Amino acid sequence: DEGTAAVGGGNSAKSARSTGAGITVAMVSVALGFACCENLMYIFVYSPPSIGVEISTLLARSLFPVHPLCAAIQSIGVCRRDLEGDKRYGLGLIILPAILLHGSFDFVLMVAAYFMQVNTIKEGTGDDATAAPENEDGATEDILEQLPSILVVFGLVIVGYTYYVVQSRAQTRRLIAMDYASASREQNSPLV
Repeated sequence: DEGTAAVGGGNSAKSARSTGAGITVAMVSVALGFACCENLMYIFVYSPPSIGVEISTLLARSLFPVHPLCAAIQSIGVCRRDLEGDKRYGLGLIILPAILLHGSFDFVLMVAAYFMQVNTIKEGTGDDATAAPENEDGATEDILEQLPSILVVFGLVIVGYTYYVVQSRAQTRRLIAMDYASASREQNSPLV
């Protein structure tokens, strides 16, 4: 491994690269726990008591891993501030990309839900007690109505993932350079 080799192979000191990976794993793990709790709330509290609705809600929320992605994006900023020593990266710059991604994601879903509710009210099928039984054509129409928002949300996740990959690769190069510089300082030290 390039990162640990730069530190001197068997040296017990952690490389900046491995510390950065640890920060990312920790932040993503916390985000996964939060997302799991939130998904359980959506399934058991906010969804109607129907196994089909509960499963579809869980699948839909699992296909778009926004919380882990936002945590990974934030870990880039945390590493940049704490490992690389870039003091320009305060809390605002660390969370801004994640806020933009998550906020856009939620906005698209809320606007889609709003227009679906308006459409339901216009059609007069807003009262569940008087609504006609759902048929296959209704389900197909629902999917077609939701398709634009699903595509936009999918696009946002792809943009967020691309942003993370580009920033992560640039950060990995910087951290490897820091590891090499640290290893060369240790080798040139008069104490060695």
